[in-house]
Amino acid sequence: MVTGILERETNGQEALDNIEIIKSDNWELPVCNLGTGIYTWRPYTAFLPYYLLEGPRLTVKSHGISLKKDLSIGVHGPRGSTKTLTLSYLLAKKMRQGQPVWNNWPISFYVIEAKCWDNCSDRCCDRCHTGVKTYYESKPLDMDKIYTFNSELSNGAVGFTEFQYYVEARTSGREQNRFLSYQIMQIRKSALSFLYDVQNPKWVDGRFGWSDDAKIFCKDIAKMNYEYPRELKEGEYSHWKILDISGVLTGSPYEETEIEYGPYQFDGYHFWSIYPTKWKIDVFGAVYSMKKKSEKADKEAALGNAIELAINSFIDENCLKVIASDMWLRASELGKINVAPAEGGKVLASYGIPKSQNGQGKYIYDLSVVIEEEKK
Repeated sequence: MVTGILERETNGQEALDNIEIIKSDNWELPVCNLGTGIYTWRPYTAFLPYYLLEGPRLTVKSHGISLKKDLSIGVHGPRGSTKTLTLSYLLAKKMRQGQPVWNNWPISFYVIEAKCWDNCSDRCCDRCHTGVKTYYESKPLDMDKIYTFNSELSNGAVGFTEFQYYVEARTSGREQNRFLSYQIMQIRKSALSFLYDVQNPKWVDGRFGWSDDAKIFCKDIAKMNYEYPRELKEGEYSHWKILDISGVLTGSPYEETEIEYGPYQFDGYHFWSIYPTKWKIDVFGAVYSMKKKSEKADKEAALGNAIELAINSFIDENCLKVIASDMWLRASELGKINVAPAEGGKVLASYGIPKSQNGQGKYIYDLSVVIEEEKK
């Protein structure tokens, strides 16, 4: 039960102004969106030896997937199955190949080059802070450039985590779904790859499943019945199965062969530090990202922004079960508008946030669907 949350000395705007912002080459990252405590992720801290991205088996292909082609790839699996880790690895390889990457979560890493790593006299060192290294960083994804087919988004890769917030199956008629599907249909013309993850492929608009060149199904080996000589940490090794949906990888589409390639083992622990595992998706950006000029759209955008601020503030306080009246008060305070229960309820419903009643007859919103909690 949420009580007394709104009793604080500063108003909502002052609280937002006091949030620490971490700046990197391309990102401005609010600390509240990166997790809390000593495990808060920061850019410029990940170091990878060159061979992890350029080894003999990985230069051109990753477990049979040629990343030099322009592909649409869906990554699927239950919560905590290394989906975002898998995407981050594939996009890191894209960057190492010299391609720009635009995505909705930050990726940042150094590669220690061969002439430094191979000639290092201290073989006990697993990373180098002063030697010859190259820095790579993804760019924030501007959804309006996606929708307007902006020529800046070309010759690279676009990555989405938690893709269901952008193209949910229940909203298949929305303009944003149609525009994104048109982009994927034209990836050959714009030389773009689309990589996304979602737990269940059925959660997203069916057009994206039909457009996929390949699907990767992930599981965390630490959670499976594998026998190892030691206990594995979560996310240390991934179990992959790959479907060649379009036939672009093997020449034979999955519909004809029904062949599952694998299982492959992905040593994901090497890539833990290149992205923030606690990253929370901007639900406002996902639902209200298309720009419109009408008065009604402006009102809806303000309402969506107020609800987003409220959702994120409750999550930052680790309050995932929120009484409806507290939600409307918080949204009204932070958004500086009057949020009516009927209007706010529609927004939360569009996010897929479930509502239930407690024993006192009060409605409760469960915000746990907005974030993917790590059990570490």
